[in-house]
Order: sequence, then C-alpha cells, then structure tokens
Amino acid sequence: MNLKKTVIIACASTAMICSAIALSMWLTKEREMEMKVSNPKQDGLSQEQTKVFGEGENTPLYYDDEEILLLPVRNVAQGLGGTVSWEKESNDVTIGYKGKTLVIEAGTTEAEMHGYNITMTEEPQMINGCLYIEASIISDFFSTDVLWDSARRQISLKSKGNSMPIVASDVYIGKNDTKEYNLEIPVIMGLNDTNFEKGLNKEIRVEIQALADEFMSQEGEGVFQLQFEKGFINSDFVSICWKGTREDQPFFQTLNIDLREQRRITISDVLTEEGMKELKEQGDLTENSLFYITSRNELAIFDASKEGAITVLFPADGALLGKQWKPKYQALFPGII
Repeated sequence: MNLKKTVIIACASTAMICSAIALSMWLTKEREMEMKVSNPKQDGLSQEQTKVFGEGENTPLYYDDEEILLLPVRNVAQGLGGTVSWEKESNDVTIGYKGKTLVIEAGTTEAEMHGYNITMTEEPQMINGCLYIEASIISDFFSTDVLWDSARRQISLKSKGNSMPIVASDVYIGKNDTKEYNLEIPVIMGLNDTNFEKGLNKEIRVEIQALADEFMSQEGEGVFQLQFEKGFINSDFVSICWKGTREDQPFFQTLNIDLREQRRITISDVLTEEGMKELKEQGDLTENSLFYITSRNELAIFDASKEGAITVLFPADGALLGKQWKPKYQALFPGII
C-alpha cells in the first residue's frame, strides 16, 4: 500500500506512539437503543456491547481511494480485552483472547489464527512505531462488526457473540510455463465440535487443491482465479460462494453446511416439494443446482441455462422464501419468513 495516499483522519506526529502499558486511545462505551449492556464493568467486549474508538493516540487510518481501514493492534486488542505480546527472535506479534491466538508479523500477509494458517489481504504495517492491521482480521478474531463513521471519524466495534463461527481465508497459488492459479480457501473456525471443524477444513482444502490439480493437468494456456464471498453465517449454518474465472470462463462453487447436523446440504434439503417445483419453472434449475444464502438472507441460485450461469436471487421477503422453506430452516434463517 502507498502510505502517501490521502488519509481521512488527521493525526499529530506525536499521536502515533504506541503505549505498552495502558490504553492510550480515547475510549468510551455506549448503549445503543437495540442493545443491552449486561455488565459494563466487565473487561473486554461482552455480547451485545459496543466500544467506540475515536480521536486520540494511534488513531485508526482510513484510505478512501482503496476503502481500506487499518487499526492499531495493541490499543484495539487491549481495549477489547485481549493481550498483545512481541517475540523478539521471530518478530511475531501474538494477540490472545479467551484462550485463542492470532499470530502476525509486519511485512507479510501470512498469519496464524486459532492454529490455522490464513492469508490476509493487507500486510500488517509499522507506522510511526505502531503496528497496524486490516480491520477485517480484528473483526474475525474478536467476532465483532467494525462500523466506520466517516462523519465522526471513528470506529465502533460491536460484538456478534462468541458462538458465531469465524470464516477467514487462505490461498493456493501455483504456476508453470503456461498456466497459473490463485484460489482462495475459506478457513472455518470456532465450531463447537473441534473434530468436525478440523475434518471440514481438511475436506475443503483437498477439494480446492483437486480443482487446481485438474486445471494444471489439462493442456493449453490459461489462468484460474477464485475468490469466495461470505454468505449467511450463524451458529447453526454457514453458506459460502466462490466466484471467479477459469480460462476466461465464469466459474462458481458453493458450500452450505448445516452445523447442527454436521453435513452439507442441497437446495432440495431446504425447500419443500412445491418450492422446488416453483424453482424449476424459473429456468434450468434442479435439485443439484448450486445455491447459497447471501448475507442479506436472499436465496441465490446459479442458473446454468443463462449465459455465464448468472445468479437468480429470491428476496428474503418474497413469496417463495416466505412459504416454501422446510420448517426447520424457516426457524434457522431469522427474518426470512
């Protein structure tokens, strides 16, 4: 990243010095209308509690042209009840929180979260003696929503609850003389059953690696790129969609996991027979059609009959979703009925 780009928040040069002793950033707690703070004196961020970080030392940095928000590691982590330590020999910085760890290092996108290797979008950076990290990593690790208020030039970190799974990312990269691939891999953490969690992540990696191997084994030239998008995620369900191109052709893949039953599901698992009938009338859709639930609770289905296998969206408040979900999934997706 070019640090000469415009920074929305103005900082005095002396305001960027890290404090290893106490939280030096201005910090307040507020109660939102829809929230209840069960124990304001409790250290860290409890469920349904918000902390607001604004002006002061080690201010968050927002790059408007790239829409990138960087947060000062020590102040934010300690403000949320975590710990921060630095290993001199390896130069690793370890963030601890409720028995879990995030290990990062300035200048590299490679990191380790909860014992899994992950790849960050942006490298952690030392800025005027303070280590900064992309906001999405803090959001994942502490299970918080990071809310940026451009008018007040401050961030609010709102807890999503400790029961929410974390979906971070890693990447497979490879090339030969004629082909190359860059495939993003979801890393799912924080599940109640650690054995199922480890098995699921291994299974996903094997499948993505198989896609890469198949692509590289074929003759010809080309590039295979794949990025995933987080869909609906709660303590009972994870929905993910990959979108990309393989040799200039659109490529899609989806993953829908019922965490209660610990199994992958198809579209026919969630919709009634009448719902499936209505879907088939919309186009070339079958029980095996790729689908996922978006973060807005929409049902997204890839219609192979249309050019580029475009996505057909059924809004959360539409008739289909309101009437044709099987009972157990009506209760699973709040707001969808």
